[in-house]
Amino acid sequence: MKRLPQLILTLLFTGALVLPGAGATLVSLPQAAQVDRSVQVAAKLLTPDEVIVLMNAGRLTDAETAARAASAAHPESARSLLLLARIQARQGRLPEARTTLSRAQTLPQWDEQELGVPFESPGRIEQVMRRDPATARGLLADVLLAEGDDPKAYYLLAMTEALARQWDAARAALARARALSPDLRFADPESLASLEQALQQNQPPVLDGPALAPSPWRYAWVAVGVLLAWGAAVGFRALRRYLQAERVRRERRVTEATERTTALQAQLDEALRQARQQTGPEAPPLVARLTYLNSQLKQWRQEGLDDLATAAMIQVRYDHLHAAVQTEETFAAYMAEQQAREAQEADALAVRARPGHQGASSLRSGERSSWSSGRSSSRRDNSGGSKW
Repeated sequence: MKRLPQLILTLLFTGALVLPGAGATLVSLPQAAQVDRSVQVAAKLLTPDEVIVLMNAGRLTDAETAARAASAAHPESARSLLLLARIQARQGRLPEARTTLSRAQTLPQWDEQELGVPFESPGRIEQVMRRDPATARGLLADVLLAEGDDPKAYYLLAMTEALARQWDAARAALARARALSPDLRFADPESLASLEQALQQNQPPVLDGPALAPSPWRYAWVAVGVLLAWGAAVGFRALRRYLQAERVRRERRVTEATERTTALQAQLDEALRQARQQTGPEAPPLVARLTYLNSQLKQWRQEGLDDLATAAMIQVRYDHLHAAVQTEETFAAYMAEQQAREAQEADALAVRARPGHQGASSLRSGERSSWSSGRSSSRRDNSGGSKW
């Protein structure tokens, strides 16, 4: 009987925690929703491919939660740390991302499965930057993670942020590029002037250059070899081997893009089938938005067949648009961005059509094929998969 008051107090306190409204002031509804979403992501261990989908869709907090959960469940997994490093780089936490990457490189799985940070060449990223700054920002994060503080990457990041109207981020990236390379010798003078003027006026820069062309010196060694060994079989065999290697690389890129778009098409067909079976008022608009995504996927597939887009680029675009079509609000915001981008491209075409105008690109002609280290890209895009 002496313990009865203590028992009553305990029951009353417990009831205050579980009764509706008792602890409403402790956690706000938005915070609770955020915690609930993070708990759901962590509760179900996602596959590497599913984490990459979250990352490409811009859900970096959820992607980080899932990657950390995978790392905790599989301490031996270098792949989980590699994905975590890529996510941290996209969050702007480069020092932390590089530390995480160093940890991944010490694990046996790194060499056993030939893991690496996938990244694209400056020229390819510039192509993406013109039509999709958000995707280009992620690609540049991979470059800065894999290649270190590359001034060329920071310059392209400054241009990307300016196209996205992120003025402070653009100024910071340009300042970083100048600190690493004061003369910015790799930058096209006309595009650099356009960027500086844009940052002064808070207006997107006008990039009116043509599609990126390879450096005129790219095949110079082939010409020299042919001239020196004119008529010699050795020169012919060297040229043939080079052309054959180029053809093999192109076929591999096209095959990867075809396989990726085929898999995405199967996923989208299933999503369309399920949407058409719905009967609510939201069903027809959802079907219309998914149909638009379907048309875009077919266009991206053709770009892959023409070797104008890699499998990784197509995946990033798909994830971005797939996330946008889920609601009317996000889809409207996406279409507004597309219309603004198309208007910029139309203005650029008008400028380019002026008599006597010579188009310019962000980088000098010979600077688009490789980064400051001399490497052009990494095809070790094996951070995904179904197993950690």
